[in-house]
Amino acid sequence: MIESVVIITDQSPMGKNSTLEAIRIGSGFVALGEYVNCQIVFMGDAVYLLNKNVKPEAIGMDSLDEIIEIADLSDLELYVIDQALEDAGMTAADLIEYENLKIITIDEVVDLIANADTSFRF
Repeated sequence: MIESVVIITDQSPMGKNSTLEAIRIGSGFVALGEYVNCQIVFMGDAVYLLNKNVKPEAIGMDSLDEIIEIADLSDLELYVIDQALEDAGMTAADLIEYENLKIITIDEVVDLIANADTSFRF
């Protein structure tokens, strides 16, 4: 039985919903009848989704507020790789306010994956 999942998302959130869908899938795992611990790691261009100034609905995409509310109701853990944040020219001050959002190193991501029952890239 799978008890823990790490979802890695690295695709640009603009023009497609794959990064938003990673949050929906993660919330779905957490909402399963038996608790499945799910953590989502944002790397590469996916970090742009978590910029507090991003407005995906301006280009016809789902609202970030609604997706973060789903994550919040699920107590979903979201992680941003520090180097990806730096590569995007962003700092912690640029990120959305979300209690379960943490900035971690690539070494910590390796540990998350090593300790999870399964992981996949979305």
